[in-house]
Amino acid sequence: MDAAEARDLLLAVPGITEHDHFGKLAYRGLTAKGKPSKIFLTLWVEENRAVLMLDLEHQAESHARDPQAFFPVPNKWGDQGATFAELRKLDPRRFREAVDLAMKLAGGA
Repeated sequence: MDAAEARDLLLAVPGITEHDHFGKLAYRGLTAKGKPSKIFLTLWVEENRAVLMLDLEHQAESHARDPQAFFPVPNKWGDQGATFAELRKLDPRRFREAVDLAMKLAGGA
């Protein structure tokens, strides 16, 4: 998939909203109380990448399952769970699974 397909998939999920975050597209879900969650994903359109906000356990699990598609962001954010997702290495089903996990971890319903 590519960034345009990823964006379409994200915006088709009920409750997900898109925002600017330092020049990148950022996504939030809704909490159980109907308030915006933390940002759970940023989309790097030109690079065909997403950054998923995972915890360290899920980051390691995703990387172990598919190291070509998921790997830690190589900085302090990666040490806290920020995980690159190479969109060209993912099909929509696997991307949606990662989105659902990241949204849940960010407090989205």
